[in-house]
Amino acid sequence: MSRRRWIGLIAAGLAVPVIAGFVFVVVVDNVMSRLGACRVVRQKAFASPSGSKLVVVVWKECGATVPDSTQASIVARGRTFSPESTPTFLSVRGHLDVLVAWNSEQAVRIGRIPGADQIYKRDQRAGDVAINYE
Repeated sequence: MSRRRWIGLIAAGLAVPVIAGFVFVVVVDNVMSRLGACRVVRQKAFASPSGSKLVVVVWKECGATVPDSTQASIVARGRTFSPESTPTFLSVRGHLDVLVAWNSEQAVRIGRIPGADQIYKRDQRAGDVAINYE
């Protein structure tokens, strides 16, 4: 066999394990990132009196190691809700019903949430909107 053919076979023999290792790392990384990903399920949206803002209520589920939560955010009408970029003003443990009533464009009431055993976040303001809890 010629020297050129031997070099080609050796190069191919070395490339196969390198490529296989790379594919393995990519597959493992993909599986691990999916295991840690959260699922966000939109429950309700409550429009302000003029319809220019929405209180969006979602359930966030992140798997067995992180407790599920109910979260609420305010989004301007026409904007897309995104759990990564829309800040929450309310976050409580578990799947709960949130009662929302707008008093005006700058004030919203959040009704008593039955069964909330742990409150993670409960802001009094979200942007220019005052939030009152009952």
